[in-house]
Amino acid sequence: MTEQDSFNERLAAIARALFHEPDLQATLQRTVDDAARTLNGALYSSVSLVLHRRQVETPVYTDDRALWADHLQYELGTGPCLDAVWEQDTFGIEDLTTETRYGTWSRRVVAETGIHSSLSLQLFTDPESAVSLGALNLYSPQPRSFDPDTRAEAVALAAHAAIALQSAQTDAQLRSGLVTRTVIGQAEGILMERLKITADQAFGLLSRLSQQRNVKLRDVARALVETGALPGD
Repeated sequence: MTEQDSFNERLAAIARALFHEPDLQATLQRTVDDAARTLNGALYSSVSLVLHRRQVETPVYTDDRALWADHLQYELGTGPCLDAVWEQDTFGIEDLTTETRYGTWSRRVVAETGIHSSLSLQLFTDPESAVSLGALNLYSPQPRSFDPDTRAEAVALAAHAAIALQSAQTDAQLRSGLVTRTVIGQAEGILMERLKITADQAFGLLSRLSQQRNVKLRDVARALVETGALPGD
């Protein structure tokens, strides 16, 4: 078996495992764990996740040094993972001590974490739409850690991770919608029974309370279901 065949088998196993994770957080954590464990030179790994279209944060990481390297970029507003998220598919730095594009970030990362090279790969599922889910970030304490073979393997891993991530996000949204509809239905039932009103009237009452209090409808409904008290009591 060749080295490429071995990686392909590991990649297939990783892809299957990603799709069997129970939720979004577990999918993200497995992504960084597998990246750090599978790719040569990637000793620390993290995911920069896009929230609400423009906000970026790091929900998972394998080492505090990866988290700090990410947070420095968010603080300074510049860095390779941000460029990978918004500008181009892959962004690598062979040696942070000679890096000139992100001078302040590079100097601080080397001094504060000992990281000397990095590779960030955009997580997206549709190149035509150019919608970025975030970036997979790989860090190493050694310079020039990410050779062409490792980069190619990282690109393949990131592609599988992006598909699994989008699937997990969609599943989470569906679950959230189902829970919301269930809670609203329960709240309507309480109001219908206590006030002897129709389902439409109960929903209208919940909607008016939501607007008056500037609180989301599902939160008004949840409060009624959890406390058993009529809104406004």
